[in-house]
Amino acid sequence: MEVIEIRMDNSVSRIVAGEPVTLGFTLETDGTPPPVGSRLQFRTYHGATFLHASMPQSGATLSHSSGYSNLTITEPQVTGWNPRRTLTFTTDRDVELSKVTEVIGMVYYQPEYEDGYWPVFVQTGAEQAISTRQAFAAKWQDASGGWIYSYDVKVTSNSQQFSQWKFSSAGLPAGTKIYTQPWLDVVHDATEGIIELVTPPGDQYLLEPGKELPISIQLLYPAAAGQAPEFESLPNLMAAPR
Repeated sequence: MEVIEIRMDNSVSRIVAGEPVTLGFTLETDGTPPPVGSRLQFRTYHGATFLHASMPQSGATLSHSSGYSNLTITEPQVTGWNPRRTLTFTTDRDVELSKVTEVIGMVYYQPEYEDGYWPVFVQTGAEQAISTRQAFAAKWQDASGGWIYSYDVKVTSNSQQFSQWKFSSAGLPAGTKIYTQPWLDVVHDATEGIIELVTPPGDQYLLEPGKELPISIQLLYPAAAGQAPEFESLPNLMAAPR
């Protein structure tokens, strides 16, 4: 497999210090399956803490060490990388990065050599434009043996109207699935450990300051994951304008 390029969705992302942020990027390859032993490494700088990366449903692990995290292919893959990928991180709440700063460096390693380096640039100082809160609603077992967890999420604008917005949760077990189709458009369906839902074109889901908009979502966790108290809360939940 050949890596052609990694491109961030935004060349510089405005973030809120101390809050989890999920950024999208494109991993462009020749389309062949990645070999066992290849890995995508995330190096952190300037007070960043790496939290999650979207990953294949099976045959891959995400490990963390001081200063870097590795998404490693551990078993043969039958398809190439899904090009639409995400990374999730946070910065120290008191970090002062008023200028454009590299907080993460991505390095792709083939089993026998390094295949390139791509920086992630951010600028702090952005305000929290959209707030979220969530509540666990219920759980029940599916015929497949997995467990369905239901959540009520509420989003609200903090200062102005937004007709185009998104919300995401990163850090779910790989192989999780959205159980019922939500009314928002699905960009990431939880199978790679992240859900990302976005508004469709138009302004039918307008967010207004001080008015909460409810969203119900149900996730089917893989049978191997069983039940766990941590599944009663969506991890690294965030919302932002598009």
